[in-house]
Amino acid sequence: MHDTLPPFPLWSFREDVFVEPDPDEGVVVVHSRWEDTVFPMPAPPVVEALRRMSLGPISLGNVIRSSADRQALKALLDRLAHLVVRSFGVDREQPLVSVVPLTPQAGFHLPEGPLVHPVRLSRFAVLTTDGTNYLLESPLSQHRVILHRADAIGHLGTLMRPTVPASVGHETRSVIAFLMAAGMVVQAATGDPFQRIEFDEDNDPALTTWTPIDLMFHTRSTLGRHDQDFGVTYPLGEHGSVEPVVKETGPGIPLPRPSWPDLAGDPPFSAVVEAHRPAQTFAARPITVEDLGTLLYRTARVRSLRGSPSTEATTTTSDRPSPTSGDCHELELYAVVDRCAGLERGVYHYDPYGHRLTPLDGDPDELLVSANLASRPPVLLMITARFRRLSWKYNGLGYSLVLTDAGALVQTLSLAGTAMGLSGSRIDGPDIDAAAHVFGLDWRTESSVCGYAVGHAGSGFAEDEYPVNDADWPMLAAALLA
Repeated sequence: MHDTLPPFPLWSFREDVFVEPDPDEGVVVVHSRWEDTVFPMPAPPVVEALRRMSLGPISLGNVIRSSADRQALKALLDRLAHLVVRSFGVDREQPLVSVVPLTPQAGFHLPEGPLVHPVRLSRFAVLTTDGTNYLLESPLSQHRVILHRADAIGHLGTLMRPTVPASVGHETRSVIAFLMAAGMVVQAATGDPFQRIEFDEDNDPALTTWTPIDLMFHTRSTLGRHDQDFGVTYPLGEHGSVEPVVKETGPGIPLPRPSWPDLAGDPPFSAVVEAHRPAQTFAARPITVEDLGTLLYRTARVRSLRGSPSTEATTTTSDRPSPTSGDCHELELYAVVDRCAGLERGVYHYDPYGHRLTPLDGDPDELLVSANLASRPPVLLMITARFRRLSWKYNGLGYSLVLTDAGALVQTLSLAGTAMGLSGSRIDGPDIDAAAHVFGLDWRTESSVCGYAVGHAGSGFAEDEYPVNDADWPMLAAALLA
């Protein structure tokens, strides 16, 4: 027996594969999530093997007897390799480990020959559970490994550091071989005991700057390297969002509203784009409640309701100045006010439908300090997301849409603020625990994702700046705005 071959190999198809023999047409159709594949009708034992593989793991030796049938089945399974789940067990009935292909490009190839170099679990491998089995996944792999039994976890324990396969039992070597074929285990470049043990993934410049979590998020919030439901799938049903279009926080303080003629004096758009510079510091003078009201009205107010005139209807969506995904507008704005003429120092929630601020009991200093800016801004606008506004509708890409929408809102705030003569600075790493405490939120359902500090620019300037490509345009634009 080959050193790394499993004790009892088992074969099956992915759960979404359906085998349909069509004797009248003389073909077998294999249906999958990616395509329908049509084969000329093979011998009855081969058809029976395909049928039984669609029901669960089987030992092919129990179905296929002749070498001709074995060769015919091998040819079919080679063509359907991206649909075949490879498993093995320590007995003939129950799988211990299964490797599930996730994409049409997935290929499974057991190592050839004995494993002589040290091996280790990839630093990108992530272990989770679905409540029944352990699942091992990696953004670098186009497979999912299912560990069906608790004792399978014991085999992973030897892989937390470099291990020579010859030093472990045959069953563990079989697990290692399967995990290597699935891309979950990596092998050292050399087995020389007098040299430092190194793995390619630790020195690959394409990987060294990625963390496992970030790379997994990237692959799971885009298409191409997973088999999860993705896009507009309405996982909670199509009848309406689990969150209302506008978050109700009680009566609030009406904010000043600009009029359309007030905007007629805005500078040209190109001047606004060129004049915008992130504030290095903020001046001590406050902004006014008129400034704050105008900025919020121009960037975040509800302009119209869609689907229903009621803000309480779960089918209602809205149109606002900042773009969003599917008109869901999951983002909320909270104003942390330090110095604003006409408004008391404190913490407020912005109501985009009523254009008002609702006072909250939180301490503004907790967030002003956590923002870690060079100087305190007059107002810190914290942006949170009500995640269920998206998760009821989208699968897979929900959180990536939150980040996209937050970037669009910050850009809208920065451009509108520049047109008004204000300066701002983006807050990229908010303290989600501090924000939840100050705003009285459950961070699991609504959490801060970024922020925007706004006020009047201080005297700070960027050092080591080297002009290129019409670098005088921002100065010309600033003069036009002045």
